Amino acid sequence: MKRRAMLPALIAAVLAPNAWWIARDRSPWPWDPSWYGQVSVDLWYYLSHFALRSWARGMLKAMYMKPPGTVWLGQFFVALRGICGSVETALLLSILLTHAALLLVVLRIGRAIAPDSDAVPALGVAIVASGRLFVGLSHQFFVEPLQALVVAWTILIAARAEEWRVPRTLLHLAAATILGALAKATTPVYTLLPCLYAAVMAIRKVRDENWRESCAEESRTLSGRWLAIGIMIAGPATAVWYRFNFREVWKHARAASSGDVALQYGSRASVASKLASWSNWAFDSFLAPYLGWLFLLAIVAGIAGFFVRRQRPGRSPIAAICAGQAALFLLILAMNDAEDRRFLYAMGVMLAVIAMSFMAEADWRVVWAAAFALCVAQFVAIHAVDLGMTQPRAGEYPLLRPPNPDAGRYREMERMVALTSTMSGRYNIVGVAEPWINANTASFFASTHRLDSGVRSFFTGLRYGATDTAAEWTRVKAFQPMYYISLDDAAQTHPPNFLNLVTRPVLDRVRADPHWERVPFASDNGIVIFRHR
Repeated sequence: MKRRAMLPALIAAVLAPNAWWIARDRSPWPWDPSWYGQVSVDLWYYLSHFALRSWARGMLKAMYMKPPGTVWLGQFFVALRGICGSVETALLLSILLTHAALLLVVLRIGRAIAPDSDAVPALGVAIVASGRLFVGLSHQFFVEPLQALVVAWTILIAARAEEWRVPRTLLHLAAATILGALAKATTPVYTLLPCLYAAVMAIRKVRDENWRESCAEESRTLSGRWLAIGIMIAGPATAVWYRFNFREVWKHARAASSGDVALQYGSRASVASKLASWSNWAFDSFLAPYLGWLFLLAIVAGIAGFFVRRQRPGRSPIAAICAGQAALFLLILAMNDAEDRRFLYAMGVMLAVIAMSFMAEADWRVVWAAAFALCVAQFVAIHAVDLGMTQPRAGEYPLLRPPNPDAGRYREMERMVALTSTMSGRYNIVGVAEPWINANTASFFASTHRLDSGVRSFFTGLRYGATDTAAEWTRVKAFQPMYYISLDDAAQTHPPNFLNLVTRPVLDRVRADPHWERVPFASDNGIVIFRHR
């Protein structure tokens, strides 16, 4: 029993620094996390106030171009805001629990690779939890953690497909496919080979199994029943959501991967050049600074152990499947313009599975001691940067940043939203796009403001990447907003990035227009507010 409790205790221990980071940080959330947070809060508000028609409409259309799995799950964590201290902490609790589930699945994959070993699954957990992407995304409200959980799940299915009954394999595949579709539209690109292998294994075993008996036996298991219930509920809901939103999802996926929008966050080059870049980013995201040596050690020790061992037990081809899937995915990334390291996140599980498979062949204690020492060294080094104990190196992952205990900007956003949220249903315009003050962040604050006040104002911004001042000024007048919010000249970014090319010219027009008057608002961060007369 003690040995069984050790590995879950390891998972709790590796997540503890991320929980500490979340408790310390008071930064306003940037664009996408704010949008996900806003929809989560709105859904919970409708549900808790029994506005079921509005809740159903929000479930169906609020996330119209991105799959809604993270916000569908996140809405229930909003109820814990009183216990957690804030809506943000409550929502990030869902991310921590998703990561805990991810590590538990990695642990089970390790058990499948080496059933009699505790060291192999422990090593897999340590490898995944020591990656820069894992640490950085543990305190951000993004969709990638849920997608990585699905990828790990499909790898576990592939690893167990040979021993599982066919109904169990198909039930898990169906559930993982539904959850993957809800997590992110690109999930099939990450799970193609594991799902294909599991399906082939199931087909090969169909003739040798008593189908009726296997189905009856699976239906008597608790996991089988829960999975069946989940599929019956989530399956139709997922199908209906894609029925209404598939066109927008497809349009967004194309725009985000290639084209003018993607080039704002990427570059266009040859496939070979991009493949080299993505490979370097993958190394930095998972294996740097020390796990690269562990990976090399695992390969050498695994090959040596394989040939030294007199009796070689049959191993699952799961390592080869993961290696092929990782290579396939890197190739697909290299064929697109967009460049965001978050896209690599699920690859961390694949690399951990490869390392576990090789290390399962090694019986030398000194090798295992070195492997765990490298994991500890990387875990400490990454968290030292993330918690602000050491300075980041050049090129360090940008989401690794110290928690910001200064609530100055957060409090100013709260005051700004409270001041401008005087009437439900009216629009205000945020005419600047900085990570801490933009239309999405203001909308998130407006949704949390409604939880206590009942008043829900709406915020929009200038058009994405706008360059035409006259067109944006026409947009401002067409919306007839009650308030216009921006930053004074000294607080704006100089020179402006592509999101703020017309921020100052439009602000100058607001200042000069007699229909607008400036509202007194004390701000240490340069927030200026104008009210329409």
